[in-house]
Amino acid sequence: MIEQPNSDDRPVRVVIVDDHPIMREGTRSCLEQARGIEVVGTAGEGVRALHLIDERHPDVLLLDLHLPDMSGVEVARQVHSEFPDVAILVLTGHDEAGYVRALLQMGIRGYLRKTVRGEEIVAAVRSVAGGKQILISESLPDAVEIGPGTLTGRELQILRQLAAGRRNSEIAAELGVTVKTVEYHITHVLAKLGVRSRAEAVRQAQQRGILLPGERLEERW
Repeated sequence: MIEQPNSDDRPVRVVIVDDHPIMREGTRSCLEQARGIEVVGTAGEGVRALHLIDERHPDVLLLDLHLPDMSGVEVARQVHSEFPDVAILVLTGHDEAGYVRALLQMGIRGYLRKTVRGEEIVAAVRSVAGGKQILISESLPDAVEIGPGTLTGRELQILRQLAAGRRNSEIAAELGVTVKTVEYHITHVLAKLGVRSRAEAVRQAQQRGILLPGERLEERW
């Protein structure tokens, strides 16, 4: 059943920029079926995207990096400079560590692979609109800021494994490390997040935007 928006709440206004019409319209359809989200414009080119943002004043820009007239990175740079209140959420098939780091340093709010599911895009749009940072990338950055400490790329990998309900032995097999190494990293994740259990770590990570709200822990311990 399609969720109906709450008329008492202002919807999250989104502009979608992608040069592939099928991807653009598919993403639009997905977002328009979600409660509390309004797509206020779409574009297939960077220049048109900048005009739309100036005209429609969205809360979130959902941006592909590959555009026919200009780089998506340049679009992100101009939007962050001229429209700092717009949360930039990159949705792309391009996933090199250098791009991820540069975009995060530039001030984007989120980075998603195009392999994510529709509900993950919806959750990410809501999260970045609420001021959180979202990162789903195979080439994780060296660290993600979380306040008093940082989570390394390896710690982020293990945190996502915890959210998926993996046991220590399963995580070790998946990452090609020993169980003791996994235990070592988990101890550091809990300490950096200021929590005492795996469940608390996942909840904290969701609240801070390190994990998407849909990344849930299966209680298996």
